[in-house]
Amino acid sequence: MNMPVTERRQIENEMIFRRFNEKVGFDLDEIDAHHIEDGNSHLVRNDDLKLEFKCECSDENCDTRIPMRLSTYRTIHKERNSFIIKLNHEVQPIEKVMLREKGYSVVRKNHSTNEPGDILNVTSIDNSAK
Repeated sequence: MNMPVTERRQIENEMIFRRFNEKVGFDLDEIDAHHIEDGNSHLVRNDDLKLEFKCECSDENCDTRIPMRLSTYRTIHKERNSFIIKLNHEVQPIEKVMLREKGYSVVRKNHSTNEPGDILNVTSIDNSAK
């Protein structure tokens, strides 16, 4: 599907932020596996651990953190076109707000794109004042 470059770049930024957040969960899973392997199952955390996830908006300079339970984060991201963002960080042309909670929204992309590289794109989005 052809989409404007600016829209693709905004979506790619959100995918990179989501990848960063998912790595936190994967790393915790790996640590838990080591605890079990070492016979320290009492050190294994549960999925209700509250973490500070990075806002997954399009603004490459956004450094907002969203407190959320790991289990909630994983449930939201079973749908691969869903992203967590701070309230009012949505970009109307590329996404639709599916859910508003205290402190964050869940948005779904109108379109999808291939998995991006590791470098954030420069965009015109500026959420610093929101």
